[in-house]
Amino acid sequence: MIDELRKDKTVKKRRTNTSFSLSMTVVCIAFVVVGVLCATRLYDINQRKARLMEESRQLQAQKQALLDRNDALLAQGAHSDDDVYVEKVARDQLDMVYPGEIIFRVSGE
Repeated sequence: MIDELRKDKTVKKRRTNTSFSLSMTVVCIAFVVVGVLCATRLYDINQRKARLMEESRQLQAQKQALLDRNDALLAQGAHSDDDVYVEKVARDQLDMVYPGEIIFRVSGE
């Protein structure tokens, strides 16, 4: 009878150890899953950050180009009040002449 009680205690201990091992396995799997989810989320965030940084650099370059163009247009607008500039644009770009003038064009070889 004593032997039977010892066997029952041994069986109970094994079952207890098995349940403890099972719960530890579940906890470990949960930690692994959470770790993998965090790692993939971190990777996605880093990819988005790199893409946004590149887009920011492109937009800064575009902004600088537009500011330069704006400055050039403002400078050109300042010259538009100048009679010499207006005459030069009229002659070069619009092929305008004063009355009585004749335009000669020579075609190159």
